[in-house]
Amino acid sequence: MALQVFLNATLRQHVPGYDPYRGITLQVPRGTTVAQVIAQLGLPPKEVTLIMVDGRRQEADFALTGRERLGLFPPIGGG
Repeated sequence: MALQVFLNATLRQHVPGYDPYRGITLQVPRGTTVAQVIAQLGLPPKEVTLIMVDGRRQEADFALTGRERLGLFPPIGGG
């Protein structure tokens, strides 16, 4: 399946040449978990604190089933 992945804020620095406008397109087998995608991209799992799949919050053990859009976010601080 074709998976569209978008990294936000500091997570982008872990993927050389990452284009924030296009994201990353990955071919992964049906049933691949978000945690497996995080590992495949070489992201530190503890730095991914918010996972959005097609606009809905999910956990790292969520199994991907189709042509989803995956957004990964680090912790975001504020004043």
